[in-house]
Amino acid sequence: MLSRALPPALKHHLRKLEARLKFYCYFCPVCQRGVGQFISLRSALPGLMESWQLHGFDVQKFAQAETLNLWQYACPYCRANDRSRLYALFLRAEGRRIQAGQTRRLLDIAPSRPLRKMIFELGCFEYRCADLNMQDVHDRIDITAMTLYEDNRFDCILCSHVLEHVPDDRRALSELFRVLKPGGWAVVMVPISLALPATIEDVSLQDPGERIRRFGQDDHIRLYAKKDFNEKLSEAGFSVDELGAAFFGLELFYRNGITQSSVLYVCRKG
Repeated sequence: MLSRALPPALKHHLRKLEARLKFYCYFCPVCQRGVGQFISLRSALPGLMESWQLHGFDVQKFAQAETLNLWQYACPYCRANDRSRLYALFLRAEGRRIQAGQTRRLLDIAPSRPLRKMIFELGCFEYRCADLNMQDVHDRIDITAMTLYEDNRFDCILCSHVLEHVPDDRRALSELFRVLKPGGWAVVMVPISLALPATIEDVSLQDPGERIRRFGQDDHIRLYAKKDFNEKLSEAGFSVDELGAAFFGLELFYRNGITQSSVLYVCRKG
């Protein structure tokens, strides 16, 4: 009855609004924009899947990746990938827990540009980023020897998809533990294939094509199995919270283009 009483112009406006809401069925928590469709991995990283085929990479290893959305990989606006969108959910929640006027020291290793911008905008983190090769960072560091930082320097650390490049990943984890404050947290993520019973690695392998065939990328030297990765985190001294769909909610994962199998590894220093 109410809709009949509405002026035709307002009815038209409501129909347009309803159509728009249906179109923007997804949402990017990094740039906070409604999304009609995320970009697939094939479109976001052209040539990657072709290189897999060329070098004989077993695609099932990534089809059964723990945290990777092949079909809804990147935001069409800010280009944040699905794992960055997962981090954004956690970081925004952490930001809300930090009291007004307070900040937390955060170290971001190998920073993602869209996520870096979001962290700045949150305004509650004293942000510092570092990498061995990137130019646009505060510090140039080797993650296995972060002598630039004293013990217990940071409240929070982001280390996303770095360890698969590092010959001595145990030493890198030890350094992450050293520079993290007691009571702090570190989000540590690596490519994990649920199809693997054990981590595959070869730190001496130099041939780019063979690296693609075995690990999926020409600059990777390992592909992790879940059990092995958890063991390495524990050996470094961390207690680990695995935050997945049960923690964040399946509906939120769906809306943000995150697969049901995705897991955020939050490592804490007691």
